[in-house]
Amino acid sequence: MNQAIKIQMFHECRGEHSHDYIQILVPLQQTMRITIDNVNYDITPQELCLIPEGMSHECDFYGKMLALNFVDPPDDKDKVLLASPIIVSMRGQILQLVELIRVERKQNPDSKSIRFLYNFLYSKLMENQDPPSIQYICEHYDLPITVNELAEIERYNVTYYNDWFKQQTGVSPGIYLRRTRVENAKELLRDTDFSVTNVAVMVGYSSNSTFTRAFRNITGMTPKEYRKASAAQKCAS
Repeated sequence: MNQAIKIQMFHECRGEHSHDYIQILVPLQQTMRITIDNVNYDITPQELCLIPEGMSHECDFYGKMLALNFVDPPDDKDKVLLASPIIVSMRGQILQLVELIRVERKQNPDSKSIRFLYNFLYSKLMENQDPPSIQYICEHYDLPITVNELAEIERYNVTYYNDWFKQQTGVSPGIYLRRTRVENAKELLRDTDFSVTNVAVMVGYSSNSTFTRAFRNITGMTPKEYRKASAAQKCAS
C-alpha cells in the first residue's frame, strides 16, 4: 500500500464529524475522550486511535494532538479490518514509528521518509488486526494445520469458516497456508545454506516432492531454481 498522506498537529478537536479518509489520532500530552458510533473511548498519550473513513466521531479535546490522515482509500483486503475503530497501545515498533514520524515532520515536513514511515505504521497496524486463525497460520505455518483447527479458533463451523476466510483473504485456507509456507521458504533459500530438504521440513512439508510441487505452483520455479536465481541476482548487484 502506497498511501498519499497528510500530517497535521492540532490543539483541539471539537464537535461531531466524519472524514472521507482514514485518520489516526495521537494525543501527545493528556487523555482524549472521543465518542465513535455512540461508544466512548479514553485515548491516553500512550495510545493511538485509528478511525475508519466515513465513521462519525465526536470529541471535546483541548491539547496537543498528532493527526495522520490516509488520503487514499484502503485496499480491499483491509476493508473488513476497518469496520470499527482500532485502539492500539503504543509500545515497541509502533511507538518508535510514531516518534520517528513526529521528528521527521518537525525537521523536514516534505521528506519522502515520512511517507515511508507512515505506510509502514499503517501496515503494522493492519498486521496486528489479523483475525486469530490467520495469526495462527502466520505463527505456526510449520505445523500440520487443518481447516477444522482453524475453524475452531474462530468458533465457526467448517463450511461457514471456508466462506468467511475467502472473504477475509481472497483465497481458501489451504492456499493461504501454502503461500505463507512458500514465502518463508523463499527467505530461507535466499539467506541460508540449508538443503532444500531441510527447508521443506522447516516450513511444514513432510516430503521434498510435496514441497517442490507447492513451491513451483506459487513461484513458477523449483526451490533449486529459485535459489540459483537469487544467488545470481545478488552477484549482479
